[in-house]
Amino acid sequence: MDRQRVGVVGAGIYGYNHLKAFSTCEEAELCAVCDLNPELRAKVEAEFGVHTYESVDEMIEQEHLDAVTVATPDCYHKDPALSAIRHGIPVLIEKPLATTLQDAREIIAEAKKYNVRVAVDYHKRWDPASIAIKNRLADPKCGAPIRGYMSMDDIIDVPTKWFKWSNNSSPVHFLGTHCYDLIRWYMGCEVTQVYAVGHKGYLSSLGADTLDSATAILTFENGCTWTVENSWILPDGFSKNNDGRTQIITEHELLRVDSQYRGVEIYNEQKYGTPNYVFMQEFNGRAIGFGYNPMYDFLRCLRTGEPFLADTTDGIEAEKIAEAVHESIETGKTVTIEREKSE
Repeated sequence: MDRQRVGVVGAGIYGYNHLKAFSTCEEAELCAVCDLNPELRAKVEAEFGVHTYESVDEMIEQEHLDAVTVATPDCYHKDPALSAIRHGIPVLIEKPLATTLQDAREIIAEAKKYNVRVAVDYHKRWDPASIAIKNRLADPKCGAPIRGYMSMDDIIDVPTKWFKWSNNSSPVHFLGTHCYDLIRWYMGCEVTQVYAVGHKGYLSSLGADTLDSATAILTFENGCTWTVENSWILPDGFSKNNDGRTQIITEHELLRVDSQYRGVEIYNEQKYGTPNYVFMQEFNGRAIGFGYNPMYDFLRCLRTGEPFLADTTDGIEAEKIAEAVHESIETGKTVTIEREKSE
């Protein structure tokens, strides 16, 4: 079996995970990496032995790629995605698809024009806990869902130290879209109305002009209502970089997920830790875990022709919810999400 030639755009915190995945995957040949930072490019060349580029177009034209993945900051997905699409190359885009509906629609329109397949990495769909909930909800014994709750929160280091672009994002886009996508997948239908409130001030005082926290109430076509809470101001002393909880009440059952505590505990002189061992690990020369699985499935679906587990429809629907959340926070009103006949 010929290996698929892959190029990665973005070699930062999450882009590095793409490099680990494709450099250890038997189906992939990591050929090239594009990043604007010359220091990162030098580091990548030294560690992975691949060509690096500052220009996406130059990388594509020089390397004869079969696939491109985009792991740039959230608000900069559009341009590299369009470059790959216009060269006829399939693309995997890290979540969210885009941080504006305008950008999302432009990506989708160009993908249709050039007949190029685009996947979105909403990796929570590959989490074994998420799969268990999805399967349970599909069992008639469970009954119809009535009410749901989901939270996902990050430590304050994420917007203040990890990223220089948090001013151009929010806990809604960075974390909320994970939740919106996962809940849509659980429900099997779309959101009709959104009401949300938010808090802003603490991060602004630290130089990051973005929301501290957002709480949204989502009403779905099946009548189920969900409360979704997202923030990125947990104290750095928290036992993991993030926290997450889910609870669903159905006609016959109560379903709960604790995404923070996975059953492994580590103690040292500085901190108590609860690592997410099923997310990403390296073992026996391979990168394993549900965080890497979307990258491997992307290549598999390109080879087999199977549909992606998360595609541009999922990407734009999550972005519709995110924009409605922001609009509701700003206006104090309930926002109705209109369905579009072309989508």
